[in-house]
Amino acid sequence: FADLSFGLGGHSDIRIRAGRQELEFGSGRLVDTREGTNVRRTFDGFRGIVDVANWKLDTVAMRPRRDLDGVFDDETNDDEALWGVYAVGQPSLLLASTIDLYYLGFRDNFGSFVQAVEDEKRHTVGARISGDTRGWDWDWEAAYQFGSFGDGDISAWTIASDTGFTFAEAPLLPRLGLRANIASGDDDPNDSDLQTFNPLFPRGNYFSQAAVLGPRNFVNVNPHLNLQVTDDFSLNSDVNFYWRLEKNYGVYSPSGQIIREPDGSDARYVATGISIEAVWAPMTNVDFTAIYTRLEPGAFIRQTGESKNVDFVELTARFRF
Repeated sequence: FADLSFGLGGHSDIRIRAGRQELEFGSGRLVDTREGTNVRRTFDGFRGIVDVANWKLDTVAMRPRRDLDGVFDDETNDDEALWGVYAVGQPSLLLASTIDLYYLGFRDNFGSFVQAVEDEKRHTVGARISGDTRGWDWDWEAAYQFGSFGDGDISAWTIASDTGFTFAEAPLLPRLGLRANIASGDDDPNDSDLQTFNPLFPRGNYFSQAAVLGPRNFVNVNPHLNLQVTDDFSLNSDVNFYWRLEKNYGVYSPSGQIIREPDGSDARYVATGISIEAVWAPMTNVDFTAIYTRLEPGAFIRQTGESKNVDFVELTARFRF
């Protein structure tokens, strides 16, 4: 990509970026680089970045890259498009918090859901508040989607949260946290309207590093514990519980593939996940990670097909520059 930068006076400036580039907004719930996979996500298009006062404003007009098997041959995916505005600021009235406000437009010529494959045009408006003070930290986000799916209308939503407390005076600096998330599913797969939330281009490890389940038609509760064993070594553990929000709707992967159709079970419970993560960062920009995740199927998975446990191990060495 190429950047053009212009000063606006004071501490304000504007940049225009054109070409193939990575995007990551907020916590990565809707637009992320997909860290951890073999191929990170990039987009082709234009981005305008404005820094003024206590605000950063991003405007984007992009198409995602389509991954092909060869070397240096990836192409622009003309079937999908992303455009919109994402603003991040620290207004004084919010004290210790940062606020994100955004509108993101999305089109997929072949939007695939349980009920059909149709032309999907979706608009997302949302807000996120994050911050920390006196040991507490929080990351809360809500979004609403509207648009069209074939001849039907889209009306979908999500609420996501991560709240924690760090015991700064205790050994190992333990942080206890709770993530609670919910996203809408379709009320009736047999009509033309669609109520399923679409996370657009989310991080692959939305719930866990195993990246098996995606944020559509779900309720998720995730208590977790973080320990700082030494200055450069930490241990993290968590338990994930997953339910279907709508009993007449299916379960999806992070990329939007349909894992299970809803037929054959009225059960809501999907799976239980347990994860342990160790991170060693011996020097700046260098870290090593070891992760183990076990996913055990719940009643819905057991009643609708093959239902073996999933065991996932990840070993990562990373150098950033």
